[in-house]
Amino acid sequence: MFTGLIEAVGKIGDLKPAGSGRRVFVETKLEVHESDSVAVDGVCLTVEKVEPDGFWTYMSPETLRVSKFGRTLSIGMAVNLERALEVGARMGGHFVLGHVDAIGRLIAVRPNRETTAWEIEVLNPKLAKYLVFKGSIAVDGVSLTINEVYGVRFKVQLIPYTLEHTTFKAKHIGDIFNLEFDIIAKYVEKFVAERVAR
Repeated sequence: MFTGLIEAVGKIGDLKPAGSGRRVFVETKLEVHESDSVAVDGVCLTVEKVEPDGFWTYMSPETLRVSKFGRTLSIGMAVNLERALEVGARMGGHFVLGHVDAIGRLIAVRPNRETTAWEIEVLNPKLAKYLVFKGSIAVDGVSLTINEVYGVRFKVQLIPYTLEHTTFKAKHIGDIFNLEFDIIAKYVEKFVAERVAR
């Protein structure tokens, strides 16, 4: 379980084939231990081996298929990092599982006086039903609030701190992101569907 509050920005330092998956070395000074869960751009991964300048993890074929990593994973790319939430820790964002639901594409950037508005398009139209006005969404692991929804597109507002302390400061129109919708919306859909089916 994560909160969507990024602790550090790391970098993909090495990649090795592992069957249909990939073994990935993440360069970071963040303190982690073997078997820890770490969200890497919003994807929950397990630390397999720790080295002085980072850690090794494994991305399965399914992770590569459903996330942006199947298209973008490369040495040198920056990634948002968050360690799993500890029991009793303060909850500052929203509940993030680290399970990517969809991929989104940045289609517009509009700087304002105090914030920057991003417009993102969900690439799978069937999943846009989980976009909720004033609801939460994790974009590359960052907890954000949806300010507007129109069809398969939604808008979020980024404060300067978020831009400065995540990979977002280097993003451009056309870049793609891992999206995780609020788990509450998915549970509500399941309960309603089961009740209707009775």
